[in-house]
Amino acid sequence: MGRELARLQDFRLLKFQWLDSHQVFVTSENYLSKKVSQIGTMFLNCVGMCCSKPTTNTTSSQRQFPTLIEELCHQFSLTDLRKATNNFDQKRVIGSGLFSEVYKGCLQHDGASDYTVAIKRFDYQGWAAFNKEIELLCQLRHPRCVSLIGFSNHENEKILVYEYMSNGSLDKHLQEGQLSWKKRLEICIGVARGLHYLHTGAKRSIFHCILGPGTVLLDDQMEPKLAGFGASEQGSRFMSKQKQINVDRVLGCWGYTATDYLMDGIITAKWDVFSFGFLLLEVRIDPIIKGKIAPDCWQVFVDMMVTCLKYKPDERPTIGEVEVQLEHALSMQEQADITNSNSEYTLLSKTIISLGVKKCIWCNQNYFLQLIFSI
Repeated sequence: MGRELARLQDFRLLKFQWLDSHQVFVTSENYLSKKVSQIGTMFLNCVGMCCSKPTTNTTSSQRQFPTLIEELCHQFSLTDLRKATNNFDQKRVIGSGLFSEVYKGCLQHDGASDYTVAIKRFDYQGWAAFNKEIELLCQLRHPRCVSLIGFSNHENEKILVYEYMSNGSLDKHLQEGQLSWKKRLEICIGVARGLHYLHTGAKRSIFHCILGPGTVLLDDQMEPKLAGFGASEQGSRFMSKQKQINVDRVLGCWGYTATDYLMDGIITAKWDVFSFGFLLLEVRIDPIIKGKIAPDCWQVFVDMMVTCLKYKPDERPTIGEVEVQLEHALSMQEQADITNSNSEYTLLSKTIISLGVKKCIWCNQNYFLQLIFSI
């Protein structure tokens, strides 16, 4: 392992570094005969975020919604949504996706006074994601999933209206580095509860597929809610035998996409578990929380993170098991803080997570993936 790691450090191919204490290496088996530029091109083609293979099937974005969806979800006129966003003024943009922009808007609904909403406007390439989100979100009722208020299914405009999440996405707060360790744990527990509901609480299992800090939104109480369901997939009915789901497109962002999906193109609930493990890793990477983590809490946290990132899906826990362990870690942190209110905690650890070597179905290359972090 040490010799292999030294070789990776020497060549530093496709190295992504968030902090000095966290590094991800990706290398090809035949990298000695490849130019770095060729590897970069191959990498982008292999793990581009939400990049679909070309298709000629556009009927899904043209169909009318069933009456049940229209009854469950208010249908807004395009005129109302233009008015709510000052004709989609760019100054109102609060977020963007691959095929959409999100605006802060102000609406009247059911005779109530004006209230703030988030309005997602899709371009034509995102119409399939519009259909997917509206069909899924009409089924979901959980405090850890963002609520869909309504939609507009105009001939040339596809728009969704959500509850407004005043504190934005988690990635912004991680970049600013102002979240306490306890708040980070609470957010992770909330995300785990949301995923647990998706996997087991609906009539059919739902796999989020693009979980990351950008798809975790925070309300005015800093409580997390899952968003970004445009790439999600539905599995079998809960408690029935799970069927294998194969997809012909690359989903997710680099790092958060499960290794088994990259290699085999198969989606299961363990994909979300892997992505959640990477979320735990990113939540941990911040110098501001150094000395703030109780040793017992850290041990439970890191053990769960490492288990979530296991190379083989069967070796990863269920998200329900993760939720229970994180709640235990939070309890240990709170107990430790009661007796250690005036001094910093000391942690000395280094963890290496090997994600294995296997051939990728998208580019026919072999990869060795490894994570190294310390605290």
